[in-house]
Amino acid sequence: MAKLTSNTKGNFKTYGIKTTTDSGRRRYTGLYRFMAVLLFLIVCAASFWGIKRHSESRGAISPDAVKPLPDNDTPALTFADERDSDETAAAIREHREREHDTSPTTLDLQEFEQQRLKQQRKLYDSALQAFNERKFEQSRTILRDMLGSMESSDALYDAAASLLGRASMNIYRSGTDSETNVSYTVKSGDTLSRIAVNYNTSVSAIQKANGMTTTRLNIGQKLKIPQSVWSILIRRSDNKLILSANNRLFKIYNVYPGSAISQSFSGSFKVFSKQKDPVWRENGHSYPPGSSGNIIGSRWMALKGTGASENAAGTAIHGTNRSGTPDSSPGAPGYFRMSNADAEELYDLVPCETVVVIK
Repeated sequence: MAKLTSNTKGNFKTYGIKTTTDSGRRRYTGLYRFMAVLLFLIVCAASFWGIKRHSESRGAISPDAVKPLPDNDTPALTFADERDSDETAAAIREHREREHDTSPTTLDLQEFEQQRLKQQRKLYDSALQAFNERKFEQSRTILRDMLGSMESSDALYDAAASLLGRASMNIYRSGTDSETNVSYTVKSGDTLSRIAVNYNTSVSAIQKANGMTTTRLNIGQKLKIPQSVWSILIRRSDNKLILSANNRLFKIYNVYPGSAISQSFSGSFKVFSKQKDPVWRENGHSYPPGSSGNIIGSRWMALKGTGASENAAGTAIHGTNRSGTPDSSPGAPGYFRMSNADAEELYDLVPCETVVVIK
């Protein structure tokens, strides 16, 4: 590389390069100082103006206005018109209540109820279609699930309960239901009463399951024996009698308690004795079966307390001979009344020693 040389001592003017003299340096340094001082003054003025504005704004707010409020309090209002103040405070409280209210609105509840009823109607229609097609087990399965999630106050409850009972009885009478029937071959020395005792059922139940009109048996004859562990729940809240077979819902009946049974009457009982066409005795008079004065109808099932209810007053399930609307007429004092048709059906289904719970 060529080495730079100078013809003029101390500068490079020969090569066109400007240099800064000492006076030039002093001139530029003074300019920089002036600009720095000016910028500092501008910053100070802006800061002073901001502090003044902040102080003025703080002075305009009262100490009470910036005091923290409790969670459930409302701001203190200083309007001249006291009525306006009350209305404003009420509006604020209402707004806060709405903000903290997480419960469904009336519209939400109505929409939910409509959807629930729509789903129930769909299930019921499916069960009814299966029943009409004689698919009784399918219909019963749908209705069991449906009733398990319903309240007795629901619009379709009674219709679903009635259809369930019809489906269950059709299956029961067919003798094809593995839940309630077993097969038996008649042997020498057998009688219907002996078979009924051995299988904890009744003669009439065996006859109905096999379409029999007599008690005559033939050796080698095949019988369908109703074989279930029956249980009864009498529900006082809605006066329903819930019949279950092997812990599965079988049928729901209406039952009407007598005037002497209080709403708190409850406990565990069992079917102690059964009687067809009982005589009703009251105030020294006897009323034979079928007479208008016989208020216990064609069937009588006496109940006796068990366990903690062993010393409870006895009661009974029975029918009625009263005319008009027997299903809704008051029951005899201390007893539970059903229609004669329902009482006769229940009588044939459940044997003595059947567990009865009253709630």
